[in-house]
Amino acid sequence: MKIDGAKIADKILTNLQIELSPHIFGQLAVILIGTDKNSQIYVNQKIKTGRKLGIPVSVYRYNTSISIDKLTKLVDKLNLDNQIQGIIIQRPVPLNLKPDKLNLMIRSDKDVDGFHPRSLFDPPVALAIAEILKSIHPLNYLNWLKNQKILIIGRGETAGKPIAKYFSKKCLQLHIAHSQTSNLKKLCLACDIIIPCVGRPNIVRHDMVKSDSILIGVGLHPEENKLRPDYQQEDIGDKVGFYTPVPGGVGPVNVAMLFKNLIKAASQTL
Repeated sequence: MKIDGAKIADKILTNLQIELSPHIFGQLAVILIGTDKNSQIYVNQKIKTGRKLGIPVSVYRYNTSISIDKLTKLVDKLNLDNQIQGIIIQRPVPLNLKPDKLNLMIRSDKDVDGFHPRSLFDPPVALAIAEILKSIHPLNYLNWLKNQKILIIGRGETAGKPIAKYFSKKCLQLHIAHSQTSNLKKLCLACDIIIPCVGRPNIVRHDMVKSDSILIGVGLHPEENKLRPDYQQEDIGDKVGFYTPVPGGVGPVNVAMLFKNLIKAASQTL
């Protein structure tokens, strides 16, 4: 069954509109470096969602020639701006900058993407997956989830790693696979929930899933001028119990949870 991420996101945004009041003012600053297609799509989604909620989204666009010093000064300025409650440096960042240093640039109370080691917020991508799983099994969600074997494929800084960190805190049956994993098919068949976060085609194939598997595609790659998940959704959709499509899967829910973090940040400044 196809999971309607857009419908889940709309429900979250409707609830956020109810939470918003004239006393809660949020503003999001997004720094976009380079011309990565995935990044541009996500930034446009953030702008669109901000308009829907009446929340200003300022985008600072730079090409890859921006110096690390200039980027640091910009982030420092935004950190001190009391009108801005959330700051994002859109990943991936095509600069020679170590992830640890990048993650520390944004103040922990404005890091609505959840990358800072002391961020006040969980990563929206992990929260999005949690919301998607809740939509599948809303009753006794946590008890159900603790009985599921979860496989995360990929350990990248922007998806696999933060997702694994979030679910590890829940004391779940968690397995991590990566490029050196030799028994990926066996692992997939042994797990109930599969979360590929690689960004390459055919990471998960139709012979690697069970009829009741839940497949949540986070990794994306361009193919024929479109973004595709780490599996051929046309071939695998009827082989699993549930799967997220592209478009309309994890992405809209991810953006909705980002704005939930932003509104939380704004409410804490009152």
